[in-house]
Amino acid sequence: MAGVNLLKGGNFFDANCIPICVMIAEHNEHVNHYHTHSFFEFVYIHRGFSAHYYNGITTLLTPGDVFGMRPGDIHGYTRPNRTILYNCLFDISALENEIDDLKALPGLRQIFNTEQPSAWQRINLGPIARKEAVGYLEKMRLERLSREKGWELKLKSLLIEFLILFSRASQYRYMDGKLGEYKYTEYIFRALGFIEENYPHSILVEDIAASVGLSADYFSRMFKQFIGVTPQEYIMNVRLAKATELLREADMTITQVAEKVGFEDPGYFSRQFKKILGITPSQYQKEN
Repeated sequence: MAGVNLLKGGNFFDANCIPICVMIAEHNEHVNHYHTHSFFEFVYIHRGFSAHYYNGITTLLTPGDVFGMRPGDIHGYTRPNRTILYNCLFDISALENEIDDLKALPGLRQIFNTEQPSAWQRINLGPIARKEAVGYLEKMRLERLSREKGWELKLKSLLIEFLILFSRASQYRYMDGKLGEYKYTEYIFRALGFIEENYPHSILVEDIAASVGLSADYFSRMFKQFIGVTPQEYIMNVRLAKATELLREADMTITQVAEKVGFEDPGYFSRQFKKILGITPSQYQKEN
């Protein structure tokens, strides 16, 4: 892909120090357009929304999303809307003594086993896991800034704890990690599958709830608790993410795109697109 920037570790890691860096950033515009790295990166979405391009796939990121990327993976944020995120960057040499154990963990083997094709997975953490993730990331960021005695050991141990949190969350996707909450995994997984399959059509919360065998009210509360947005908001996010792919890659009119992703009214589609992504569909199409 033309115009891809390579971000090198030397721009983020200090010489003669452990190559781990955690930053917090607010994005309200294109970020380096599309770029790749010479290091591993994990991203946690703290607030806001953003369309995200990764190796040919566009998704809409929401609060609580966390994902990892290998060196060489191409990605970029498209029209972030007041998005606050944490970037956790590290060179594999920081974990040279632990990498074999980490490769054996669910969710991490797909990232660290570079002999296999890259398989991106986005996980949405529940409320408790979100608090834990932010805690680890903030502590890592502050340890690197303070540089008190033992800071490199502390930084490394916090990174390992964060990676284990990611692994456990990937094993019980969209869950908090509390034992009593694992029973909801199947409900959430089936609901997300139903939405992915039916987003081009009219979807009511009652339809999703019925597909997993729950009442609409109970399902809505459970969905909001673990995904972080309401079912209606999630459906909107899916539709808009699919729309960005079509606007960028397909030779279609705005009306055709709107219909393709489940909007009966092109005007409503355009208003929602601009509300969440901060730009009209026609402007997005011209810029991409």
